[in-house]
Amino acid sequence: MPSKKRPKASTIGTPIYHRKRRNWEDDRNLLTELAGVVSKIDGPYDYFAPNSKGFSNKIDAIKQKGFEENPDAYFLAMWVREKLSDLLIQQGSYNLLIHPLQLPDDIEKVIKLEEKKVTKGGHDGKTNISLATLFPNPRLRAFALERVQMLHRGDLIAYLSSLVARERESLMSSSASIMDLIHICEHKLNLRKLSIKKRFSVGETDLWVPSLSLGVEVRDTWNTNEEIKIIRVLSDTNFRLQASNLCLVTPDDLSDEAFLKLREIEKRGVIENLSVIRIGDFGSYLDQLMTDQNI
Repeated sequence: MPSKKRPKASTIGTPIYHRKRRNWEDDRNLLTELAGVVSKIDGPYDYFAPNSKGFSNKIDAIKQKGFEENPDAYFLAMWVREKLSDLLIQQGSYNLLIHPLQLPDDIEKVIKLEEKKVTKGGHDGKTNISLATLFPNPRLRAFALERVQMLHRGDLIAYLSSLVARERESLMSSSASIMDLIHICEHKLNLRKLSIKKRFSVGETDLWVPSLSLGVEVRDTWNTNEEIKIIRVLSDTNFRLQASNLCLVTPDDLSDEAFLKLREIEKRGVIENLSVIRIGDFGSYLDQLMTDQNI
């Protein structure tokens, strides 16, 4: 029988720009929100502490130059999202007014370290790749940075390798958006050293994780006809593979209306071992499953 014990589904209240960067406005929203909390006299931070002052002053300096195509804003926001991700794993949920981040003493050093993560080469760290050389066009460079962070946690080499891999897999008929979701899911699974079997066959989920007895299906849209197909795929996967867990993954920026429609499949109990989550919560979902199964 499939296990009914599973992680809670996505917390809809967390702003999308906390979890991912779609454009420079997301960095602006995240950094200004955090700066507002840091500068509150009665907030969770010591207003007069050097690290609090240093963070606030850095945000003021970024505001003067502008957030758009500002590398300092990009790399600082990358660091903040990493800390928020850690906080989400530790707490299950968080509130910036209640759960303070450990602000660095040297904000410039943090920015340089984040930039180094993106521009590093192979695993030995000896190869250094210049983003400006690879992407002389600033708008193209900004787009590449967004994709590097979203897909590969700032690892440029992994991103470039994935582009080659996608070319090799281009014969598959899945849409680009769906393939993005599948690649992100694969990356999060690989980070946890979980083996994956790609199904891409009728009646089975897109990915199968044997060690977790987990089937992963991705969807970037919803309509009545699509719902019937989804239920059929999930039911067939349960029947064929005796799955303990099924996970339906959507983009972070899927509208709340469409996401809630998909969540209704879970809430109705049509598929008892199903969780419907956004891609930003997939890592936490996997961590919880691994904890439950002592992996």
